[in-house]
Amino acid sequence: MTMSGAKRVKVVVLGGSSLSTPLLFEALARHEPQAAYDIVLVGRDPERLELVHRVSQELLAQFSTVDIQPSFTGNVELALEGADFCLNQIRPGGLEGRAFDESFPRQFGIPGEETLGPGGFSNARRSLPAVLDYCRLMEKIAPDALLLNLTNPCSLVQYAVRRYTRVNNIIGLCELPIVIMERVASLLKLPLTELEFDLGGMNHFSWITAVRHAGRDRLAEVLARVEQLPKLGVDPELVRAIGAIPSPFMRFYFHPDRVLEETAGKPVRAKELMATGDEMLADFRHWRPGTGQPPATLRSRGAVWFEKIVAPVLIAFAEGRKGVFPLNVENRGALPYLPDRAIVEMLIPVENGQLHTPRHVELPHDVEAMLHRHCAFEMLAAEGIVEQDRAKAARALLSESLVKSFDQAQQILNQVFEK
Repeated sequence: MTMSGAKRVKVVVLGGSSLSTPLLFEALARHEPQAAYDIVLVGRDPERLELVHRVSQELLAQFSTVDIQPSFTGNVELALEGADFCLNQIRPGGLEGRAFDESFPRQFGIPGEETLGPGGFSNARRSLPAVLDYCRLMEKIAPDALLLNLTNPCSLVQYAVRRYTRVNNIIGLCELPIVIMERVASLLKLPLTELEFDLGGMNHFSWITAVRHAGRDRLAEVLARVEQLPKLGVDPELVRAIGAIPSPFMRFYFHPDRVLEETAGKPVRAKELMATGDEMLADFRHWRPGTGQPPATLRSRGAVWFEKIVAPVLIAFAEGRKGVFPLNVENRGALPYLPDRAIVEMLIPVENGQLHTPRHVELPHDVEAMLHRHCAFEMLAAEGIVEQDRAKAARALLSESLVKSFDQAQQILNQVFEK
């Protein structure tokens, strides 16, 4: 039940017109919040905002014991007044931008992806200035609000916010480590809650180095059967050789030729999402509230991040709940071979609304070397983009192991740096 007399928690959702956003409300309600929440959706499309608001209300009507009140506005400054939390899920350039990020690297013989490589750099070129503009408003209007970031490329965005604004309270969220840990638990036929993991690295570049159950490490058993992990993406022989379970995104680095071959002649993921988005928008427009059922297409996008990471982390901070979550934070010595200001992804205990010391993790030396190079790319890319410094941007791309030469880096910059 809602705590009587307690201050209401105000959450601002930037990019609140995303048609998957009603699932945020459902996820929060399913986690049985004890506090009362006012959630303000902010977006530039009045029609989509109203549609999202209506569907969110319909979902919340199914949870009579929670007090979550949605509203919407196009006025960012008004929304930020008194905010305790800000969830950033904006997508500058929309899915059209993502389609470019996923397609143009192919001409250089490089797989296209929106969070890493040349595609990630291109995405950051659009995302960083837009997020920093919002953060400068937060500096003036809601300086104490905790910023939860979903916008990709997640760690580049977070690094830029910490380096170029006074927004100190920022955490990056990604559901992928939880998805991988769930797959490991399923492989072992054990509840996830009974397992303890060691995980470290960077966003979409993290590794599981231990899986413990009742004090005994079960990683060797997982590695012996690693072929059974779905959507691993990396050759099982290589996974066993390294002795750690990688993020599926490591396939872009270990098997770029395979990825190119698999995707040749196929539409990029963004095109599929555009078609899904069109279907959702048409469905939302024709849907009528009061039926007790949301639009049939609501779950077609997936958006599992709300249930798996956003809602539990938000509630943990808002209500002082205890938990251990994979979070993206400043390094500050957690991985001693990376700079303190680097953004790392670690399992971190949260208690009484505070971050505690990340769980220690030992990574193989070759993985450490890959992380060091990837870190250089991310930090230089963020600096080059924000400072409009082409020399730094070129150095960034040369640090990206998918980029083969300085000449290639220059050609990539010619396509994306001045856009």
